[in-house]
Amino acid sequence: MAQRFDDWEKDDKGNLKVWPMLAFTTALFGTEKVGLRLEIGAQQPKPGEPVPALQLVLDPAQVRQLAEALAEAEARLVDARFSTLGRPGNA
Repeated sequence: MAQRFDDWEKDDKGNLKVWPMLAFTTALFGTEKVGLRLEIGAQQPKPGEPVPALQLVLDPAQVRQLAEALAEAEARLVDARFSTLGRPGNA
């Protein structure tokens, strides 16, 4: 079984290549597809500069799967935060 981040892109030092999300927008393409634009970057660009973004088109099943995956990740995060509250030294 693969480890959690084995198939994620990494830099030369083996660190995960990840970017903070700055913003996102959605749009409908007719009645069949959803557009999702994820604006990413280490910092907000200066006014007038382009914003790096990943633009996706999703079908209804993919939208549902993504929504479920994000809800699961959020629930796991809440559980992780709650579990650290009871540990000594955590408030």
